[in-house]
Amino acid sequence: MNKEEIVKQKEKIKDIKDKLKNEKDKLKKLNKKNKSNKILNMLKKDENDTYKFKEVLVIMLFSLALGFFTCFSIITIFNGGKSYFTVSKDLNKFIDAYYTIIDNYYGDLDKEDLVNSAIEGMVGSVGDVYTNYSDSDTTTSFLETVEGTYEGIGCTIAQKQTGEIVIIDMFDDGPSAKAGLMIDDIILKVDDIDAEGKTTTELSDYIKNSKNKNITITVLRGNEEKEINVVRDKVEVPTVTSQVLEKNNKKIGYLNISIFSSVTDKQFNTELQKLQKENIEGLIIDVRGNGGGYLSSVTNILNRILEKDKVIYQLKSKDKVEKKKDTTKECLNIPIAVLTNTGSASASEILASAIKESYGGYVVGTNTYGKGTVQQTMQLTDGSMIKYTVQNWLTPNGNWVNEVGLEPTDFVELSDEYYNNPTIDNDNQLQTALTLLS
Repeated sequence: MNKEEIVKQKEKIKDIKDKLKNEKDKLKKLNKKNKSNKILNMLKKDENDTYKFKEVLVIMLFSLALGFFTCFSIITIFNGGKSYFTVSKDLNKFIDAYYTIIDNYYGDLDKEDLVNSAIEGMVGSVGDVYTNYSDSDTTTSFLETVEGTYEGIGCTIAQKQTGEIVIIDMFDDGPSAKAGLMIDDIILKVDDIDAEGKTTTELSDYIKNSKNKNITITVLRGNEEKEINVVRDKVEVPTVTSQVLEKNNKKIGYLNISIFSSVTDKQFNTELQKLQKENIEGLIIDVRGNGGGYLSSVTNILNRILEKDKVIYQLKSKDKVEKKKDTTKECLNIPIAVLTNTGSASASEILASAIKESYGGYVVGTNTYGKGTVQQTMQLTDGSMIKYTVQNWLTPNGNWVNEVGLEPTDFVELSDEYYNNPTIDNDNQLQTALTLLS
């Protein structure tokens, strides 16, 4: 779900709250009027008069009807104008089947598994590979990936063949780096948990889910054992890296984007500014193996690159096609090449097609994956999530890349030399881009 869609959802919730407030105000006025009428009627009666049984019955029935009407109105408002009574009728078949199994099956049953399986079956019957259901654990992992932040200590661990768990990577300025942990440290203990016999997943889950803010990690560094206290904190996952390359005496900036998370556009701007300070004369953006991410993130990046009013992409819904254009004054005026392969999908294809068709840049590599649809997500009450397709996206020129991929301007397959020895010099796709830009 992109940021624009989140804003629309918030506006919808605000409208619902306003409608509910109006309903409550009407009810208060009606109650006040009823009370006033009742008092007037009481004053008109002789003090020796008493209410008859029929009068009491009418008042009770009126009150019940009023309460039912108010409750029905509130339920309808909160459900976006759809009545839950109608929904319940539609779901009678499912409810009957559910309780028949629960009440009569001879063996043990897990109610949560039954409901999850029912939702998976319902979503799967749509027949769209990108419309799917995720349980709460999978959803948590997915959201951590696309949000680009998580609560942890900012390092990557791996298990050697010998069973030892070692730190293989560390985020700059992350909690681990600040605490003094180092790459190649062998983890012996995490708090009181012995790392021997544990998996990397078990240790990572403990650190992420621990109630303790302070984690004591015992490591073996060389022949010395060290206890290091690390404070868990919000960690931003690096999704953009950069460096300056040279070709024919020209400086060419290189940006690698691993995923389009919610922080990628900010990181892209930061890394681009670093490259611009080096007076680069061209830019390579590498999205090989990048499976996509947030539409808002790639949109913000292209707003930084394209000229104002240039088409970034088009969105096709059931009844209309809408062009998304650059709305900013910022733009680049240096030659750009995008590196792609069959692993470049979704937002990566949007970036490449915009550079190709609206910027007039190069796309070097092989055809992209071919995912031409846009999804939204809805998180359910238990933390699980449904992802469903809402639109098709088209390139600036109106082409649909679904299942065919975006065709590069310069088709180049990676050479055997690169697979045997993956270096910059052996990366013939990268070298082709450098030659085109220099």
